[in-house]
Amino acid sequence: MRIGIGGFRNPDAGLFPLLTSLLLGLFSLWLLSDAFLGRLTQRKDDRVVWGRETNWKNIIFVLVALIIYALVVDKAGYLLTTFAFILFLFRVIEPQKWTVAILGATITALLSYMIFNVWLQTQLPDGVLIARLKEIL
Repeated sequence: MRIGIGGFRNPDAGLFPLLTSLLLGLFSLWLLSDAFLGRLTQRKDDRVVWGRETNWKNIIFVLVALIIYALVVDKAGYLLTTFAFILFLFRVIEPQKWTVAILGATITALLSYMIFNVWLQTQLPDGVLIARLKEIL
């Protein structure tokens, strides 16, 4: 709200974040109500969401990896950090072969970089990898 939302004919920078957050909030309320109403009609055995088969180790690994990602992305840069994070997910969380993991992480990092930095022109942290490439070129 501090950014300013403007109007539909003359929007300010805060209009899109406001509308998307309202939409996400409505979807969240819808899913939450659906979960509670569905829970009332389900059998007791079907209600277990976080049961014994939940892999808590993977959940903690992903949370720690996301925190590390957020702390490192400014220094190391978007491409390198995203590549490492996706590689971690491919190898540790849902084990894949090295070739699949490296190829998937490379495609994900490059494609998301192209979409967000080149096409949508958002500012992503360059980090050491892009800084070196800019020096060379």
